Amino acid sequence: MRDSLIISALGSFHKVDLEDIRHFFGADVPRHVRKSEFVARLGAFLIERPQDWLRNMLERDLRLLATLVEAGPEVPVTLEYPDYPTVLETVGLLRTDVSNEDHKEIWVPKEVYDIVAPYILGVISEREEEGAFEMERAAFGYLNLYGVMTVDEFYDKMLSYNDWARRWDVESFTRRLAASPVFKLCRIDIEGEPCVAAPGIYEPAKIVQGRKEYPDMGGFKDFTPEQAIEAGSGAPEFVFGLGSEEGKNLVEMLLNLGYTGKELILEEHDIWMNSQMIWGDDATEEIFGCVSDRQDDIESFEDYNACMETVAAYANSLPKWLLRGYSSNEANCLKVILQSDDEPAIDLIRKNPYMSLYVPPVPADEPCPCGSGLSYRLCHGRNLN
Repeated sequence: MRDSLIISALGSFHKVDLEDIRHFFGADVPRHVRKSEFVARLGAFLIERPQDWLRNMLERDLRLLATLVEAGPEVPVTLEYPDYPTVLETVGLLRTDVSNEDHKEIWVPKEVYDIVAPYILGVISEREEEGAFEMERAAFGYLNLYGVMTVDEFYDKMLSYNDWARRWDVESFTRRLAASPVFKLCRIDIEGEPCVAAPGIYEPAKIVQGRKEYPDMGGFKDFTPEQAIEAGSGAPEFVFGLGSEEGKNLVEMLLNLGYTGKELILEEHDIWMNSQMIWGDDATEEIFGCVSDRQDDIESFEDYNACMETVAAYANSLPKWLLRGYSSNEANCLKVILQSDDEPAIDLIRKNPYMSLYVPPVPADEPCPCGSGLSYRLCHGRNLN
């Protein structure tokens, strides 16, 4: 065991981090021992009792691990960069190559493969059948819809889910929820108050503080358990509202622009996430990246404008963290507005968030003021043709 990859990975953590890892994996390791013994006992638990700790993993981690096991030990699989890493990556049970800025390669080491391969599919089947994954999706969903909640607010919403699911009595469900990987991963304190936050939020206190600017929102908007499950499925590429009129229009537009498969899913998710970050300097630009990235494939200014409006309409229909789950349309604030009725083409370009588009018009064959070296008609001026 001394040469174990797992022992080496655990040994790189501080004692306080090791205690968090012990808690997440559900290892019965005493806290008040020296670090070397703590590492040895925790490592032995991971090596000798894979079925126990696999049952404490997120669905996303388990399904990724199953994919890597199917690929084989030490065989890299290419993935897009997600909003947050898997627990298995963070702990060091998986290996990654992040030298490419567009995607990463991830693989399961031979030692870990030998430990988990006999059990991974069985644990996934068991967790799905017992309803653990559905409960996890509902939990993630409420967090994605609201952003940040107190623990009491979170439990209240999840009890509504349990009344709908009718799988467990209240006491059993409460124990399961407290021990769930979602609660362990997303539990935080904000100004001394126990809270939970969606996994893609890196500054949850900023959400709570920002809500003070919108006091008329009152409490959280009500969402059904089915809506919560929708918003919490597909981790880590969460998305919501694609079945609405705005969502259907968005999907049709993205398909027309050539987005399909995984690329389509990522674009839908990116719009959903960036619509939550509209106070940021770059978020509004990123909302429309799906259109600006394909602008050369759009035949006319009118079509380009229509695409931008489609994205804006969807973004304004989504629940907002700052608005406690209400959309910009419902609250009549935090809206993405592309143009006014006066001089619509110029106004659109001036306000268009992608690429710092607006530059002063000049004669068509003059150098573009943006400094590209191209003539104005071939650079920023081409959108006025």
